[in-house]
Amino acid sequence: MPLETFGEEQLYNLERVGSFGRFYTGNSFPIEYVMTTFSSAELSELTFARDIRPEKIDFELLLQRDIDEERVRLEMEPYLNPQQLTPAEIRSRAVFFPPLLAAIVPTKGKAMEAYYSDEQGDIQALSGNRREHIVREWPGLFKLTFFASSSPHAYRLQIYKGADDDTIEVGVQREPVQLQIRLAKGNQYGARLVIIDGQHRLFTLQKVYEKHPELLENLGVPVCILFAPNATMQKNREYASLIRVPTVPEVFRHLFVDVNSTAKQVSGHFNILLSDNTVGNIACRKFCDYVLNHIGPEGLAVIEWNTKNKKHSTIINRAYSLTSIGIIEKALAESVGSRKLLVKYLLNLDELKDALYPNGEDDSDYPTIQWDKFSISQKSILEEQIKKSLVPCLELIFFRTAEFATAFEIFLTELNRLKKLANSDQPEASEARQAISQVTDYIPIEEGKSFEGVRLIYRNFENGVKKAKDAQLPAILQYALFQRALFEAWAQLLDLARPFGLDPPSATKGLVTLLEIALQNQGQSLSTERLYLQHTVFTGNKIITREETKKNLAHLLLAHLADPIYAEQVCNDMGVPEEESGMLLDKLQDKGRTAMTEFQKAYETGCKKVFKTNYRVDLSLKNREREKLAEAEEEQRRQLREVKDGKRTKTDISEWFDSLVDEHVKHEMELARVQLENYLGYPEN
Repeated sequence: MPLETFGEEQLYNLERVGSFGRFYTGNSFPIEYVMTTFSSAELSELTFARDIRPEKIDFELLLQRDIDEERVRLEMEPYLNPQQLTPAEIRSRAVFFPPLLAAIVPTKGKAMEAYYSDEQGDIQALSGNRREHIVREWPGLFKLTFFASSSPHAYRLQIYKGADDDTIEVGVQREPVQLQIRLAKGNQYGARLVIIDGQHRLFTLQKVYEKHPELLENLGVPVCILFAPNATMQKNREYASLIRVPTVPEVFRHLFVDVNSTAKQVSGHFNILLSDNTVGNIACRKFCDYVLNHIGPEGLAVIEWNTKNKKHSTIINRAYSLTSIGIIEKALAESVGSRKLLVKYLLNLDELKDALYPNGEDDSDYPTIQWDKFSISQKSILEEQIKKSLVPCLELIFFRTAEFATAFEIFLTELNRLKKLANSDQPEASEARQAISQVTDYIPIEEGKSFEGVRLIYRNFENGVKKAKDAQLPAILQYALFQRALFEAWAQLLDLARPFGLDPPSATKGLVTLLEIALQNQGQSLSTERLYLQHTVFTGNKIITREETKKNLAHLLLAHLADPIYAEQVCNDMGVPEEESGMLLDKLQDKGRTAMTEFQKAYETGCKKVFKTNYRVDLSLKNREREKLAEAEEEQRRQLREVKDGKRTKTDISEWFDSLVDEHVKHEMELARVQLENYLGYPEN
């Protein structure tokens, strides 16, 4: 609909055509809006809330934080104008900002007014056109013009017409609708379009346009313009005996708080599943697809994939879960993503060289494949290769390893009990069906007392799974750090297998065997009761939540390979040709011995560190021993200060304190060494 259809009106200095809507629930205070677009040059017509202030109401509460200009410069501007990408990469990349939310706020100068002017309505005929149009106006602020409609599907409006403030109902088209606004200039009375959501997006767009106008020359920025039609003095008078009509600043302050506290950004597992930026993201999505299509909804139910909270997305939250795609994605990035040759091997990129680089590897349209760098045309090829090469490895780890397979069987057993109840004539059958929907269909159980029975059945199901797993499986299986450690061990096994030409799924069978060895007898070698796990993995019964714990667990898993019998089992299951098995076996045993040495070093470091921290309160020591240690430590600290001040060289620092510590922890370290070697079957010296 051309703008000139509505005629000219000098009072209003901003015109937009868009789609009209009304948002409310029940008897809530309605918000109306027009969805439209602004060009980059027109974004200056929008106002940041920090640039205006109400006379009596603190409208700064509308935005609870200032614009983070450093975040805009470091994160958001590069998103629109990336400097590190090649022209080909930029052409294959899509960018988008969600709509800005702009509230029509009455102002005089820089101060906000409490209410809009009183609404007025009219029915008019267009010049040279027999068709009626409907006008709603808040004089001096803004005006809406609709096409009248007699369709039974027309949107029904109540408009004010007549001196007695009578209303009549009319039918209108939702679109196109013209919105005209008198934007206040200087100290004039008028309106401002105040951003209540998207201030960082607006600031970014303005900065990029200021620096590089050619980049945003033809950009159309989606803007949703909101107003509260009933926030007028007229309505306040009408309802004075019942309620006080909220002012415009109050309406949009509360709306801002609601929008920014209840609407969460895409994060957690959804950020992984919706992203194509890395091989790990794609692998997680393809793994979920595989599990659903080949194992079924029950298989997908034990893979946590729909956690929204970022913090919870990298741990296991449910008792019946095997793992989480947040753990898988993070573990893949840590263990595989930084190893370029391993990425090449794992995805068998040499097999696809011609398809990935049709014009040669120096072509900017087809960059050299990295974990987080590939073009959109290369992505489709990688997706198929991930399905063929990487996804089967994940399936082997989480559904073929004995312990994970047992955990899945426990889940299925308890789920079948629940299904049996759901299909019975018992009074709880309906509630059991709802509990099953929570487990397999991800339909949350509703709140309220009427659903307490469903929640009880669901809790009993979870408790049943947990009880069976506690009785049959090692507790460490549920720790995210342990699962990330097994990926690190897997990556190191793949590195050993790579020169022998083994395909990744075959090499992964070696990890499956290694895990079954390490976790035999309910994982007793990984129990908190093991002395060698204190200071390296656990403190008492609690796992040490540090990156070093993951490394120590990976070393401990690989240390089993120092046993020739275990190493041979792993080697055989990797499927290496017989003539090369001796070479691989030697490499596996070397890896085991190196891992054992590294783990023992970690134990020694941890043991000494804990002793140094706690000796002053260690009641097993005699007073004289504690005093001697304290004296030696103080001497060492003093000498370290002298080194810092240039009064002493490092070689002159006394080793008295370290020698005393070594003497006190020597017995404990020896006990831990013997215990570790006994449990791992390590050959005697």
